[in-house]
Formats: sequence, structure tokens, C-alpha cells
Amino acid sequence: MVSLRALHAFSLLAKHGRAARAAEDLGVTPSALTHLLRSLENELGAALVVRDGRGLALTEEGQRLSSSLGNSFDQIEHAVEAFRRRSRTELRISTLSTVATRWLIPRLPDFQAKHPDIELLISTSMRVVDLDRESYDCAIRLGNGAWPHVERHMLWNEDLVVAFAPALAKGNSNPDISLLDNLRLLHTSSRRDDWPIWLDAAKLNHSDRTSGAMFESRNMAIQGAVAGMGAISIDTHFVEQEVEAGHLMVPDWPKTSMETGYWFVRNANKPLTRPVAAFRDWLIEQAAARNVSQD
Repeated sequence: MVSLRALHAFSLLAKHGRAARAAEDLGVTPSALTHLLRSLENELGAALVVRDGRGLALTEEGQRLSSSLGNSFDQIEHAVEAFRRRSRTELRISTLSTVATRWLIPRLPDFQAKHPDIELLISTSMRVVDLDRESYDCAIRLGNGAWPHVERHMLWNEDLVVAFAPALAKGNSNPDISLLDNLRLLHTSSRRDDWPIWLDAAKLNHSDRTSGAMFESRNMAIQGAVAGMGAISIDTHFVEQEVEAGHLMVPDWPKTSMETGYWFVRNANKPLTRPVAAFRDWLIEQAAARNVSQD
């Protein structure tokens, strides 16, 4: 029987047109590839390749064999890869970019360690995805929970605090709230009301209440605050890494609780699968652990 490895070597040469690339894909040296090709020629009794000025080229017989083989080895590779992935389950999740980058992703290694067979596909969007019509298994949404036809579990109630780079406090670990008068306020275009809401709750005013540096996302505003550009009004969950690392400080100033919160949601009309249940329970556990640590 003709050597499949030798046939694979020939197929790769025909596919790439370069011996070095074919050898790399096969995981052998160029000389070993040449040896496999010569062995195949001996077994078939035909000259399949010839050396020209640029390297190895297919002969007329080689072109005929290549045409007959087609993409057989590609199909084999796809079949093997599909077999290897048979025990892995995809879980498609939709969420906001800030939730994904600031809260979810730093915690995901723990989920992967506990559920190595679940492959996560995470998509971010500002809109509320349609769990009836779109191919998402679940989502993390911001709102008041009043969505029809969904199973919902609140992860945390949204809050707003003030955060800024410690350098702006000039060495004072617990500055008076009057310091805010001397700080520029940083805003996010999709969250224009955050500062007015916090200022109203704290019964304060500021010249930058609705003006000042504007960022497209909260991620960018957080980086601006870390750089010392000014202060941000932000949910405490999204700056915990910067605060822990000493890049930002959250002074003992008022915290404003919002009526909205972040929720795990899924289509209640669909069967609850093991991956979705595992992710839901893990999310609730992570949120509860973080909230307890803040009490």
C-alpha cells in the first residue's frame, strides 16, 4: 500500500508550490520531504516532481495525481479536528464591552479551569440582543430587569462613585470633597448622565457637569483618569483592578445607588442546557463573592 505520509507530503507540495512550506506544514526537514517524494515515486513507478530553477515543480504525471487527490487531505484534517472538538461545547454570550473587559474577562480563567470542555464565544454590543432570533445562549444586560420571556438573575445593582489618580490628591489618602472643585470631570458619550446624577445625589455642582473631556467608552475614560486627566463617575465594579493596583483612588465620598443593575438573562422558552446553567451559577457566585468582600 502506498504510504499515506508520502502522499500527504506530495499533496502539500502541490498545494503550496514550495518545498520549504510543505516541509514546515508536515513537520519535517526539506531533505526528509524530498526523501518522502522519492519514496512515493518509487512506489508508483512514475516521476512526480522535477527540480527547476525555483525549486521543485510537478511533472505532468504529478499534476494528474494532484488533480485526482483534490482536497482529500484537507477533508481528513477537518474531520479529525471536528472529532477532537466533539467533547467541547460552545457557549455564546452577549454583553456590554465594559462588562466584558472590566469585570468578566479577568474572572474567566476561573470558569475555564472549572469547565474546560465549554468553549466561550463572547460578543459585545450596545444594543439589547434578541435571544429569540439571534444565536446567543445567554447575555449580561444592564437595566431594570423588565424584559419579557427571559429568565433573569441580578448580579449587582449599579452604583456610581468618584475615582481619580492618587497624584491629583497630592498625597492626601482621604481628601475632602471640596477637592472636586479643582478637578476636571471626564465623561463618556454613552453615559452623559453619570456625572449629573452623582452631583445631584451629592448636592454638589461643578462647572464641568455636562462639559469637559468626552470619551467614546468607559474603558477610555478610565484610562484617562489613570493618566491623571481628571475624575470619573463610575461603577465600583469597573475600577477595582486600578484601585487595587494603586492607579486610581476612590475617596470616602458619597456612593450613588442606581435603580438599574446588571443581570444574567437567557431565553426562558428554550431548554436550560448544562453550559448555560454552569455559566449562570458561576456568574451569580462571582458577583456574590465580590459583593460580600465589599461589605
